[in-house]
Amino acid sequence: MKILLGGVPFGCDNIGDEAILASVIGLVRDLCPDAELIVSTGDRAGTERKFGVRTVPLYGFNPAVPADRLGEALDGVDYYIWAGATGLSDYPEMACTLLESAQAKGVRTIVWSVGMNDVFNPYFFTLHGKKKKLADMLKSCFGFDMEKRWIERRVRYIRQRLAQTLGRCDLIVLRDPKSLEVLRLCAPFPDAVAGSDTAILQKQCAPEALPWGESERNLFRSASIRMAVCVSEQNRIREFDKFTGWLDGMIETHPGLLIVTIPMNPKKDFRVMEEMKQRLRHQDRILSLRFLEPEEVQAVAAECSVIVSSRLHLLILGLNNLVPGVGIARGSKIEYFLSRFGLTTAGTTDALDLPRLTESVEWTLTHQNEFKQRAASVRAGLLADLDRAKELLKQTLTSS
Repeated sequence: MKILLGGVPFGCDNIGDEAILASVIGLVRDLCPDAELIVSTGDRAGTERKFGVRTVPLYGFNPAVPADRLGEALDGVDYYIWAGATGLSDYPEMACTLLESAQAKGVRTIVWSVGMNDVFNPYFFTLHGKKKKLADMLKSCFGFDMEKRWIERRVRYIRQRLAQTLGRCDLIVLRDPKSLEVLRLCAPFPDAVAGSDTAILQKQCAPEALPWGESERNLFRSASIRMAVCVSEQNRIREFDKFTGWLDGMIETHPGLLIVTIPMNPKKDFRVMEEMKQRLRHQDRILSLRFLEPEEVQAVAAECSVIVSSRLHLLILGLNNLVPGVGIARGSKIEYFLSRFGLTTAGTTDALDLPRLTESVEWTLTHQNEFKQRAASVRAGLLADLDRAKELLKQTLTSS
């Protein structure tokens, strides 16, 4: 049996996506140990070296290999598994084109553990350039909201296309009940189920295997409180100076506190957090990491007291070890995931709620044991949800 894994842009400097990929590969190998796995990725050499799989180009996210050319990689493939992240709302048209290309070749298709926000990716659902200028002019002169009409029409079209394309899939597993609820705005999908984000299965390396220097390790070990922070470059915090001021205030309130910046995109997020570091008064109390592998990031997160992040998967990797987090929301996904653990978000990247951020972080620092007991039960439930979805995946992959 040959199985092609694709979906979000694997191999493109997103540690969250790589945690999903590693976990899906491990899961499929556990279910079908004799299957040949092929991965569509932007880092072919690195993926082949790490996982021992065959790779094909990153169809759909590289202009040189558009999504409708996926069929050229499907000869002899039995299943195409479209997996990962919040793809059904971030890249809905891409999802349809890739799945349709596989279906046209007679390949059975599976949507596995994908999330869906309550709104589609704004970049693809707003006007740009000359069209935006024309829409603004019409609204100003005549009160006609052309952009609103265009967005409404485009949302209807995408929902209809998702209904048709996913309706031909052999199995649909969403990341959580909220995502399934949003998907069912497109069609009933009576056989679709909610599982859990596959990254909850991510493994971590041993602490002594972490690739940091002696001075970094000593600074990390010397701190009595470690707060991991990730700020996304993709959706920057609008009140950036207020956030850095808040970090300085936390350091002054807690003399043993070390800020550990963990960029989930080691290139773009790293640049933003280096800028953040330069604005801090207490730069000696910040450790800037640039680890590249999810097992390394999870090992660091496991030894932190709390995580503050606008990227979902750093929060997931922390909670794999019951480390509490406070989110800075970008869409509904962070708020929903944290709410299952009784955790919260402190506003959004556009409207940060600093009093709530302070209150939430202080609560986690003073209720560590209480939180871990509660979180262990929640995590057990997530693993059980994933086990039920895995059984459906096994039945699908082993059916004739």
